[in-house]
Amino acid sequence: MHDISSSKQRPICSIVSLFSFLLVLSVSTFSVHAIESDSIDENIEEPLLSTVTMDVDDLLTQMSMATNTLNYQSTLIVYRPGYEPIPYLWKHGIKDGQSVELLNELNGPNARIVRFGNQVSFLNPDMPAHSLQQSHIHGPFAHNLIRNPELISEAYEVILVGKSRSAGKEAWQLRIVSRDNSRYHYILWMDAQSHLPLKLNTLNVKGELIEQVQATNLQISETLDADFAQLEQSGMPQIMHINPPKAFSLNWAINRLPVGMKKVKRDIHRLSITDDVVEYVLLSDGMVDVSVYLQKASFAQPDDVLFTKDAVTFLSRVNDALQVSVIGKIPPATAQRILQMIESVDASATVNP
Repeated sequence: MHDISSSKQRPICSIVSLFSFLLVLSVSTFSVHAIESDSIDENIEEPLLSTVTMDVDDLLTQMSMATNTLNYQSTLIVYRPGYEPIPYLWKHGIKDGQSVELLNELNGPNARIVRFGNQVSFLNPDMPAHSLQQSHIHGPFAHNLIRNPELISEAYEVILVGKSRSAGKEAWQLRIVSRDNSRYHYILWMDAQSHLPLKLNTLNVKGELIEQVQATNLQISETLDADFAQLEQSGMPQIMHINPPKAFSLNWAINRLPVGMKKVKRDIHRLSITDDVVEYVLLSDGMVDVSVYLQKASFAQPDDVLFTKDAVTFLSRVNDALQVSVIGKIPPATAQRILQMIESVDASATVNP
């Protein structure tokens, strides 16, 4: 953990536990570690000169079409400077008219995530198998970037740099820049032939590399992969439906949000680690998701509690007897802005969080 804010920090055991739980619950479904590598310098590499020109929107559309429709498998390495790399096998195909997807961690206990259409199943030997109803897997590549790139246009500007190389393939290199400089920036490499993603660098506001996803092998096939032929949706765990508590209401509102960020989900549920009932709001700008948890404060907290782990920020504040926690892959200053945009409202007022 790093001290990255001028505000005072006060470690609290219960909040540390909550941060660990919310980090696993809200940010992603896969573990990410990293190592230092000579390839870090590639985040500033010069593109190869090319006489071929392409329109950015056309490239993004072709990447979306390829990612959603082709039969392919890709070996990915996810790493951050200073940590061990974690390899993944990512497969996609079309089976019985619907999209099927597999994300398999190649080290450790053989944790797998399988998607049939809008059903995502989590198969991990270390925990009970379960399924959720959702349209995508939270994998190494931001799902909207590679599947619905139009959803990032309000928050980010995509700039075509030119031709380059990645994973031994000729690739288009694109920069993805936060329009208001309040979020991280990205560099994407896309296979020039298949238009599938090959590499994604995440840069902080200083331009420093904080995460890299690198494909080391990409294979495209005309036929469905044998792993999918053996998997059946009927053999996956049943979709888990969570029935939130009914008699629970907090009076609050979000009065504004950073450019391009929208409220996409709201629910009420009980945290298994603390048994607390919380109100949950999911914010998204298309590239990153930010989770906001609100609950009645059980203790006085005069100072903000701020933690960072790699690219993820956790910020908690108690105000008007309401504890608000913000967690997401965003800079700490942006988490502060979001937290400041949340305010208590009169119970008689119309609330539209």
